[in-house]
Amino acid sequence: MARAVSKHAADPWGLRREGRDLLVAITGGAIVGMPLLFTMEMWLHGMLLGPLQQLAMLFGTLVVNLLFSIVSGFRHEYGVKSALLESVTAVGIGLVFSALVLWLVGEIGPADAWGEITGKVLFQTTAVSIGVSVADAHVRGKQRAGDGQEKGDNPREPDPEPPPAREQLESFQLRQDVRDITATLIGAVVYSINIGPTEEVVLIAGRLTPWQLAAVMLASLGLCYVILYASGVKDQPVHIPSLVQSPPAETVITYAASLAVAMALLGVLGEPESAGSVRDLAASTIVLGLPTAVGGAAGRIAL
Repeated sequence: MARAVSKHAADPWGLRREGRDLLVAITGGAIVGMPLLFTMEMWLHGMLLGPLQQLAMLFGTLVVNLLFSIVSGFRHEYGVKSALLESVTAVGIGLVFSALVLWLVGEIGPADAWGEITGKVLFQTTAVSIGVSVADAHVRGKQRAGDGQEKGDNPREPDPEPPPAREQLESFQLRQDVRDITATLIGAVVYSINIGPTEEVVLIAGRLTPWQLAAVMLASLGLCYVILYASGVKDQPVHIPSLVQSPPAETVITYAASLAVAMALLGVLGEPESAGSVRDLAASTIVLGLPTAVGGAAGRIAL
């Protein structure tokens, strides 16, 4: 009871928990929707949608998310009312996330017709919002089993074993670091191997200015951090604390490994234009680095 009271006192309005749930929702939306946000056919079909088709797609997206939310939502409460609220929230997050990514890659802008912008965003929102709705089951579900169970709650828990020697801790930490970087590389490759050979990477890289490329890098780092730490889905074991084990350092390492994967994929599978010059290779690597960063971070929490 004391623990419950203290937790309520620490977050009396539930804002911290709500913020964590929303970050988990962004994680699910990014993992599910990012590949489609880099698909030219999705841009074209969205641009061709008329007003009635856009309304029908919005309504259909709400219905699909409602059905998902009834059985699995990213918040803890269940019921028709909460499922309806979740579905509206999921679509809202999907709209904002899709619009931001499409703006980052230069696919929508203030000079475009409003109908084309809304069509492209709505078309992408379908996949992103579904990822938001099922984020709880696929991203945070494993942690729910341990909610409310803290160390020392079991009165029959045996006495803790003596701490291992430093040499053993160093061995544990090395294995953990190798496992993490391997999971990052595998996740980045599997997630973006179908994006690297596409013309979309060259198209996006060619139209972005240096400032826009810098914004893509910042967005990639931000998504890495959200997926790994801010959403609370990554319980990173640390056997020997150091600066390298800190969340910012781990985020940078994950993004650097993802950029290496992006450059390798472009060199092996990419369009020739992606490596036509140093500038082209750097721009294409940064652009492809956005989905590879999502895949690399997802690999860390999945493996």
